[in-house]
Amino acid sequence: MGSGLLTEAENGNREVESKQVAGVDGAAGGWVMAVTGAKEGSPVEFSLWDSFAELWAEARLRSLAAVGIDMPIGLPGASVRTADVVARRLLGPRRSSLFWSPPAAALDADDYDEANRASREHLDMGLSKQAYNLLPKIREVRSVLVPADVSDRATPRAAEVHPELSFAVMAGALRSSDGKNSMPSVPLTHPKRHQAGVAERLALLGACFKGITESAVLRPLAGPPHPGLDDLLDAAAAAWTARRIAAGHAVHLGASDGLAPVDKAGYPLTIVA
Repeated sequence: MGSGLLTEAENGNREVESKQVAGVDGAAGGWVMAVTGAKEGSPVEFSLWDSFAELWAEARLRSLAAVGIDMPIGLPGASVRTADVVARRLLGPRRSSLFWSPPAAALDADDYDEANRASREHLDMGLSKQAYNLLPKIREVRSVLVPADVSDRATPRAAEVHPELSFAVMAGALRSSDGKNSMPSVPLTHPKRHQAGVAERLALLGACFKGITESAVLRPLAGPPHPGLDDLLDAAAAAWTARRIAAGHAVHLGASDGLAPVDKAGYPLTIVA
C-alpha cells in the first residue's frame, strides 16, 4: 500500500502552457473564480458566474494552465475515499470543514432520505446534510468536465482541491526539515467565518497575492451570484494550489503506490494540495 500521497514530480513534471491559473468556489446562486498569474505574488482577479459551464468556457478561452475546483469530482463507490481520510487527518482541528464525499449512487437522488439511504448502503455511513447540499453543484461540474479535463495533459487542467487544505499547506502542512512529505499538526487555529479566522487566512494569502485585501474586501462584486468573503478567500486559496499544480509541486491525496485511482466514470478519486 502507498502513503496516500502522490507528488507531481512522481507523476511527471508538466510544462506550464499558460501564465495564468485559477481557483473556483461555489457561491450562493453560482460560482466565483479567482484568476491569477502562475508566478508567486501575482495579483488576483475575481469574477462571478451563474453556471459552471460558462465559467469553464472562460477558463478554456483564456487557456488557463490549471484550475483548482472546490467541489468533489470523483465519487466513491463501495467505500469512503482515501483522499478524504488523508485530508481530514491533515486538517486536524479543522477536519469538520471537509465533508465525507457522497457516493456516486446518491448523485441522482430525489431527496435527502434517498441520498442518505444510498450512502448507508454503499459507504456504510450516513450522508451529512452539508454533503447532500453539494449534490446540485457536483452534478453541474460533472456534467461539464470529462475525465480528460483532469489529466496532466489537459489545458486547462482541472483538479479537485479543498481550500482549508490549501491554507494548511500554505501554513506548513506537508513540509518537513528534510524536504520529505510529512503530516505535522496544522497551524490554523480559528474557523474561517470567525474574524480571527478571516485575519489568519488573509495574512497567509497576503504573502501569495499582491493586493489581496483590496481585491477581496474593498472591491465588492456586483451579483448575483452573491459570494461571501469566505467564498472569495477560498477561491484564492484554490488558485494558490492551482499554481502548485502548474509548477509541478502539488501533491495528490488518495494516491496508492504512485497511482491515482478513478471512479466508475473515470474521474480521479483524489484531492490535490
